[in-house]
Amino acid sequence: MLDSFFFETAAREPDRPALWVDERSYCYDELASRAGRIAADVSAVLPAGRARRCLLFAHRSVDAYAGLLGILNADCAYVPLNPNMPAARIAAIIEQSDAPVMLVDRRCAALLDEVVSLLDESPRIFLLDDEEGEVQQVSQDSDETAPTREVSAGRDLTRLPSDPLVAETVMPRATCDVAYILFTSGSTGAPKGVPISHGNACAYVAGQLHLIDRLPGARYIQLCELSFDPSVHDMFVCWANGACLYVPKTVEPIYNAAFIKEHAITHWSSVPSGAAFMQQFRKLQPDEFPSLRVTLFGGEPLPRLLVQAWLRAAPNSRVLNMYGPTETTVACTAFEVTTEFLADPRRAVMPLGRALPGMELLIVDAALEPVAPGISGELLIGGPQVASGYLSADEPGNRRFISRMYPGHSASRWYRSADAAREVAGEGIVFQGRLDTQIKIRGNRIELEEVEHVVRSCSQAALCAVIAWPVDEAGRAGGLIAFVTQVQGGATQILQACRQRLPAYAVPQRVVMLDTLPLNVNGKVDRRALAGQCMTGDVFT
Repeated sequence: MLDSFFFETAAREPDRPALWVDERSYCYDELASRAGRIAADVSAVLPAGRARRCLLFAHRSVDAYAGLLGILNADCAYVPLNPNMPAARIAAIIEQSDAPVMLVDRRCAALLDEVVSLLDESPRIFLLDDEEGEVQQVSQDSDETAPTREVSAGRDLTRLPSDPLVAETVMPRATCDVAYILFTSGSTGAPKGVPISHGNACAYVAGQLHLIDRLPGARYIQLCELSFDPSVHDMFVCWANGACLYVPKTVEPIYNAAFIKEHAITHWSSVPSGAAFMQQFRKLQPDEFPSLRVTLFGGEPLPRLLVQAWLRAAPNSRVLNMYGPTETTVACTAFEVTTEFLADPRRAVMPLGRALPGMELLIVDAALEPVAPGISGELLIGGPQVASGYLSADEPGNRRFISRMYPGHSASRWYRSADAAREVAGEGIVFQGRLDTQIKIRGNRIELEEVEHVVRSCSQAALCAVIAWPVDEAGRAGGLIAFVTQVQGGATQILQACRQRLPAYAVPQRVVMLDTLPLNVNGKVDRRALAGQCMTGDVFT
């Protein structure tokens, strides 16, 4: 089971540091004790006949990590809520999760009034006690005929009775049981839940243990919120290796360099944008991060020049480009960057590489038939990390999960990624854009990722985003605008190169050079914010 990676280490090495957060270190035994008490409390309050799911509404603190481990130890799936999301989105996730219980920390308890007011029915809400690692019930409206309306963290807190016998009760657990549920953007406008089983998650962690050797005294950093699947890697690969997880108070990229040096971080994982910001502020100086041994990038295209700058700053580190949709559990491919590969200036972006241990990749045509090596098609992903489907049986995206046997492959269940890719000798899988993000200009179909790829490759931009603009009231796009940072050459040169490689209707009308691009809560380029700046004219001044 997923939590076993932590608790087995806690049993073997109880005094080893497991977590550094809020300027304090916690050993494995201390964190395990807190999690055990929470597990007993959660088991005691779960109503019979309801789904064994528990919402976790907390900032990253010892409460959050103990709560997450306690939920898992109580044989429940954890459903993390991002405190930085709008109340309406949090409420939508709560309702879709159908979780009967929520654990909340003191900071998030102050946000509950607005969230609960949006719910038709509230889960039972309990406050994580930051001193004792226990949970207390938050007062709620006692009127059973109306939805819960009043929630306050500051009054009428009643301690839940912990029954030690509950914690000792061994419930049957199966690898098909859900370990956690993450919510991603949905094509229908509402977030869609992705249930990941213990079997899915354990297969991923096992693959990472095979890929990355154990390093005595390792220190992993966690930059993302618990609602994003890279957090699963940060926590459980770290704890499976007996390492310590370091959690900065702020995830602002400008402070990351100092944190790496102050705490001698050995394992780094982030989106490339985080490194690009550090580069922009001249934080990637030669030999800046000698402690780093493993660097994982993922979630965005990884430019060659950014990797070169990173390796100058972290000369002792391996660099791997990771890829994988949430539906396939964190990541399913890896490409380890080599000096020889970086030396080729024709390779502007790192490839996706090859499948992780146990996983399988296949590129198919529109009829789902395999294509020859080197031919573009849709990337299918198979293996033990593939989820069973979305939380809602009515989610249209469930059609992306297909059951089919292919000659030479053992996987019987596949996920259609909607990513265009091809296989290249020496590189593995090379990403070529999305298949389902098309726009039309004067009836001509355009894949924005294709345009971005051309702009990025001809400019060596650190960050690049292409949006449709202007767009009329009917939603018709009149052209494209490319936004770039830290480019080689000017706008005229970039446009000239685009004209050489793209149809006329796909060439951006203009290239806007910015110091930086806006990022969303997931750390990726925020195209909506760019469109908003186009509307106000800010980016054109």
